[in-house]
Amino acid sequence: MRDVHLDFDPPHLEIRNAKFGKSRFVPVHATTAQHLRLYLDSRHSIVGDKPEALFLLRPKKPLRYPPAQAYFRQLASAAGVPKNPPGRSGPAWHSLRHTFAVRRLLEWYRAGADVRSLLPNLAVYLGHLGPAQTYHYLTAAPELLSAAAGIFEGYANGGGAE
Repeated sequence: MRDVHLDFDPPHLEIRNAKFGKSRFVPVHATTAQHLRLYLDSRHSIVGDKPEALFLLRPKKPLRYPPAQAYFRQLASAAGVPKNPPGRSGPAWHSLRHTFAVRRLLEWYRAGADVRSLLPNLAVYLGHLGPAQTYHYLTAAPELLSAAAGIFEGYANGGGAE
């Protein structure tokens, strides 16, 4: 709970000792902060100020990854998201992370932004060591590869560097 900073400008979560022992600040949209405040008010009425975990499975039981993933799959099934073929895992909540990254990159490309200079920001937000770990998103979605190819085509035809 000490890492939840909803009244800061901008509101953010502090992620400590995540991948590779790194820490980072993750800004949250004002509407997300408002929903988190409502959740925290409701949570407080049930468990008070303890436990320290932000999300709870049950009163006084922090939500851990395996049950959270199982609940996500149940919700996805209830929402009609098809299951993957046998031998393939999913749906997974990392799909939401992938979708976020791809849409952010597409939005930057479509806005004509300097994606190369913005990519380190996305890498930090995703908890990657650097932009190189984020580049795989470029080849993971045809629309991104197409957008990147369009930028390169403009460059190759004498349009200058992006």
